[in-house]
Amino acid sequence: MGALLISVFRVVFAPFSLLFISATLLIGGAALWAGMAYVIFAATALDAVWQVRDEGDAESEPDILMPTAILSVVLAAAFAAFIPSATTVELIAGTLIAGAVFGTIANIVAHELIHQEDRPVRFFLGMVLEALSLDPADTVGHDLHHSLVATPADPSSARKGEGFWHFLFRSVPGAAVGSFRLEAKRLGGTGWSLQNRVLQAVIVQLAVLALFYLTAGWRGLLAFICAGALARIIVEATKYSSHYGLVRVPGSDIEMRHSWNAKGGVSSRALFNAGWHSDHHVNDDRPYRQIQLPENAPINPHSAGLTFACALVPPLWFSVMDPLVEKWMLEFASADERAIAAAAG
Repeated sequence: MGALLISVFRVVFAPFSLLFISATLLIGGAALWAGMAYVIFAATALDAVWQVRDEGDAESEPDILMPTAILSVVLAAAFAAFIPSATTVELIAGTLIAGAVFGTIANIVAHELIHQEDRPVRFFLGMVLEALSLDPADTVGHDLHHSLVATPADPSSARKGEGFWHFLFRSVPGAAVGSFRLEAKRLGGTGWSLQNRVLQAVIVQLAVLALFYLTAGWRGLLAFICAGALARIIVEATKYSSHYGLVRVPGSDIEMRHSWNAKGGVSSRALFNAGWHSDHHVNDDRPYRQIQLPENAPINPHSAGLTFACALVPPLWFSVMDPLVEKWMLEFASADERAIAAAAG
């Protein structure tokens, strides 16, 4: 019964969450506070009381990626429809709710879709969902991250002692520039071509911005930018916490030890196993239903939600994570990796 319950929960949670939050936006008023409470407490509270290991039969579960992607677009439409009649207080609450979901469920689904470059419709929908977190370059930047992960050259891997806000202002432009250069190299030219996937994604981003302006005017455009900025902070905090302080020798094999994994069993299962980051990096073509939590892989001490909150406060983050990084250096790192860390520190 436990395995069946987990399977049902994993299939139902993301679509239900998107439908419920879309409804709270469309209803407005007091319903917004129910949506706010749901966003803050749903997975995090469940992680606190439901630490399960039995994963159920993931291979027998239906693939809910495309339905969840479509419902993410529905949520964005509900947010746009909500904006014109919202009071200032309602608009602030609705923007926080939308931004939180754009940066979690919608972005996780986008991440899965942009790994499917051989399926153009899915890849394009991934571009659209990436635009909800103001991250169009990630359609290529994620390839860059996978090739450089945990090396000094990766703008999306945080270094030991680097606070989140410093990382944010290094990662965002670094990933954008690196992505454009990677596409230019792929195309064998300057990169200024409509075949450049970064430029394609920027066009999609501009189209999403234009749709919010046409739907709700300048107020709608500003609300979407604020929601997207919050979503981008969540996305970058996820990148920050996924590789903080870990080191890999450039050109060496990517191993399970080069990523942190989320502790929370429920939130990881409910969100397409996104918290189990090691397996994803080692087997980046593996469908989300096949991703596992490796034995003895590095694990963050808190669930994804609490880890995000901790990352926003650098002194708190350092007090929690730096001892774990030092432990990683002793138990997991090679001599060459320790030398790289020493040179950087």
